[in-house]
Amino acid sequence: MLGIGIFSFFGYDLPIEERLRLIKEAEFNAVSLWWGDEEEKNKQPDMARKIGLNIDNIHVPFTSPNANELWLDNIEGEDYQNLIISCIEDCSRHNIPTAVVHLTRFRYNADLTELGINRIGKIIETAERNNIKLAFENLAYLEHLNAVFEHFSSPYAGFCYDSGHENIVKHYLKNPEYDCLALYGDKLFALHINDNYGDGDTHTIPFNGTIDWGNRIRTLKQCKDVDYFTLELTFDREHEKCKIYNDMSAEEFLNIAHKEALKLLNL
Repeated sequence: MLGIGIFSFFGYDLPIEERLRLIKEAEFNAVSLWWGDEEEKNKQPDMARKIGLNIDNIHVPFTSPNANELWLDNIEGEDYQNLIISCIEDCSRHNIPTAVVHLTRFRYNADLTELGINRIGKIIETAERNNIKLAFENLAYLEHLNAVFEHFSSPYAGFCYDSGHENIVKHYLKNPEYDCLALYGDKLFALHINDNYGDGDTHTIPFNGTIDWGNRIRTLKQCKDVDYFTLELTFDREHEKCKIYNDMSAEEFLNIAHKEALKLLNL
């Protein structure tokens, strides 16, 4: 059976040491780390391993500089390219196998450009030199993922499947044919398993939203194997249907999340 992982931030504003401890106590095997402005990020891999958690991947920041800038001829685009490269080098330094990358912001598309493709080429070359896998995540639009996989056949360029993003596109953005696992399942490097109600990126616990999990798990089991079945549950406390979580302790939330992950794996 796959190990079960979870993103290091799961909706509770607690110190990183406490979050990692609670994740371990809830019987998760691995953690994914946000590689942005988190406190003491370079200490986190050792913190996690010291208490018995493996590191599935890091998530490259995508808001400042904005990921859309990657495709534009400006200094912010260079900055985002260099940010991804620095994260790859950090992965190598900390013996973390994979970096999850956004090619754009979620709903804000950017025109495909030759400059952007050239920047991705430099990023992939850095990943190859450092023996680090790049997991490019599905967002609202797939043109950029398609372009990357058409231009580059590197074994270090693969796919991060976000089940919640897919559900939003199918229902809220009215694109029922959007099926990332069918398109990119043979390139799978990482998972962001979460649910939502089709109307926003709420990152709820599976079975608390509208995703047809039987269908998704059947398809997932036909895809390339990954090491961890990783949840990304940065849930939206303001969403009306997410208020069921607001009275839960972090311990309760994590125990329910782990139980539901096991249920998914047993479908």
